[in-house]
Amino acid sequence: MSGSDYLKIWYRVQIGATLLILAMMMIRNYEFDRRRIAALLLVMVAVLAIGLIVEILDQLPAVIKRINAWLQVLLQPLILIMAWDVITREIIVLLHLPSRGVVTLMIIYYFVMFAPFANVIGGQLTFSIERFIFVFWTILVAFLPLMALPTNLVDNHFLLMALSTGAVGAVSYFVLIMTAMRAWKLSWPGLRPQWSNDFNWWILLGLVALDLIFTALNIGEVPNLHEASWDLTMSAFEAAVLEETLFRFAILGILFYAWRNFKQRLPLAIVVSALLFGLAHLSNAALQHWDMTILQAVSAFALGLFFAIVYVYTGQLWLAMLMHGLLDWTSFVVTGSDLMRGTTSWQDWVSVLVELVVFVGIAAWMMFGQRRHVMERHVARLTGEHQRFGFSIRY
Repeated sequence: MSGSDYLKIWYRVQIGATLLILAMMMIRNYEFDRRRIAALLLVMVAVLAIGLIVEILDQLPAVIKRINAWLQVLLQPLILIMAWDVITREIIVLLHLPSRGVVTLMIIYYFVMFAPFANVIGGQLTFSIERFIFVFWTILVAFLPLMALPTNLVDNHFLLMALSTGAVGAVSYFVLIMTAMRAWKLSWPGLRPQWSNDFNWWILLGLVALDLIFTALNIGEVPNLHEASWDLTMSAFEAAVLEETLFRFAILGILFYAWRNFKQRLPLAIVVSALLFGLAHLSNAALQHWDMTILQAVSAFALGLFFAIVYVYTGQLWLAMLMHGLLDWTSFVVTGSDLMRGTTSWQDWVSVLVELVVFVGIAAWMMFGQRRHVMERHVARLTGEHQRFGFSIRY
């Protein structure tokens, strides 16, 4: 059996177990006259039951499978999160087990909980627009692990911080997207380098040096390590893992495949992913001044170009994550916040304009010569049809 087969078995077992637990909770809430909660649980049970039936019955019409796939895409992540939270609470409250140990074990399971869903349900999405919706919608797994879990049950400050900053959810989202990308026969995140003779190490060193120089200029001063709280460190970790997973790994992979017949798919995909990365930062307008938010969005677009170049030229997502995390961490430590405070000055706009010119220039320069050939080869590998969960276990 292949890795995909094992994930299908895991999917059926997980859905069946969750279905049984939620059904028992529905009955109990109904008996205690908690009609609204019982009704909500009934909906959750019905959705999971439909998903399990459709998965087991292979001969159903394609249209039914398609409708079920989207029903599960929209609701199953929410149901799994709700079930995870509730089961965690019930174990702590009813069995009187130490909350620290229970929450730690449940966090470990949360890391991989969505992998079967990503393989079975995500793998059924064949159109690029569907995959776009999938990767954006499922980002909710990074922000909702505390949706139903009372914070007073998490008596460990470190665990609560790991959940509330999104650090736990970012790892879970990474595993989810990695599994979906493999189900779509796209790419691994590049943990093992595959560099050939035309790869230029001086260019790699130049990209790393440029990142370090920009990081130093951006923060303006040496960060006080005593101010490097776990909260800021985990926030930087969450941003690096989550944003690189979405905007570089997922979006670039989907665009490269969607535009596989376009001669200029490489620069087009890089620019579009950077634009989306910049636009995503406009959501910070609710928490910081609007002109600072626009400045941040322009800066994010420039950085999006740079991180995309680093990822595609090296084929290594971890390197883009490391650069992104270092930049955010130092900025957070210096300012003491993961938000941009105050309003902008003309010096800020000059700085971001210089940043934009430099990174746009670097991206344009990388589009020619041997550098372009290296990236095109990596793009071909990232979207190769031969990729799959090919491992097997023989008895």
